[in-house]
Amino acid sequence: MIDTDQLIAELESHIAHQEATIGDLSDIVAKQWETVDELVAKVERLKERLLALEEEVKFPAPKEDAPPPHY
Repeated sequence: MIDTDQLIAELESHIAHQEATIGDLSDIVAKQWETVDELVAKVERLKERLLALEEEVKFPAPKEDAPPPHY
């Protein structure tokens, strides 16, 4: 016959293990969200730089020493 106290102790042990696992997973997810947020910000900055470079290529700044266009 199964000892009720032993069964309760085993269930409590399983619950404690699951709570620890959930806590660990929660910490990991929080760190991953921080990483995702950082990466999104970096992608946005790169996107802005790329757009600025594209505009610069389309409309380069005139050089002061450049000869007039009719030469």
